[in-house]
Formats: sequence, structure tokens, C-alpha cells
Amino acid sequence: MTGIAEERDRILALLRLTDDPAVRETDPVPSAEDVGAADALGLDWPDEQAHVSVYLFADYDDAVAAQERLRGYGAQTDLTTETAVNGDLLLWAVAPGDDDDALARIDGLAGSFSGRE
Repeated sequence: MTGIAEERDRILALLRLTDDPAVRETDPVPSAEDVGAADALGLDWPDEQAHVSVYLFADYDDAVAAQERLRGYGAQTDLTTETAVNGDLLLWAVAPGDDDDALARIDGLAGSFSGRE
């Protein structure tokens, strides 16, 4: 299995963020260890509350299982979540439900990540 660093360009392409100069790498939330992933990449934007984490798993089935666990966690918070699986990668995007700019930021990320338009 490759590490998340080797998947970075693919992840940014899937999210259509390759031309976004404001996107920056940060810690994934929750951590890769907390989700049971081999590795993870966090992304966010200065002065915004949207946060994206992408997790790398051994395979699709492990990613789907973690997605279900994260959905359960998300339902217990006041965050709006977007999630999708693409092969061994899991997208977890969150934003406060009352932040229109952050919600707009994560809207559609799951669709583009999974290949849906």
C-alpha cells in the first residue's frame, strides 16, 4: 500500500482542488489512528470553518466500514457532513450547519470525489 503522500495529487484532482491556491494541508480530524486508517490527509482554507479529511485504507471494504462509523459520529454533532468512498480512499468533509460559506465549500465534494457529477 502506498502512503497518503503518494495519493495527494489524485486526491486534489478528485476534489477538483488542484487550482485552489488557498487550500492548505493540515491535520486530519479525526486522526487516521482514530478511524483505523493507514494514513490521512487534512485540508482546509484560511479563515474558513470547512475541513476535509481523506483517509487511506487497505481496501474498499475497510473504507466503507469506517464511513459508516463516521456517519454515526457525525449524527451526534451539529456539523453538516459530506462523505464518499473512492477505492481505498474515504472522504470526510465537515462544516458548521450555520456557516453558509463553509457549507458551500463542502457541497459537491463527495460527488466529485466519488466520480458523480
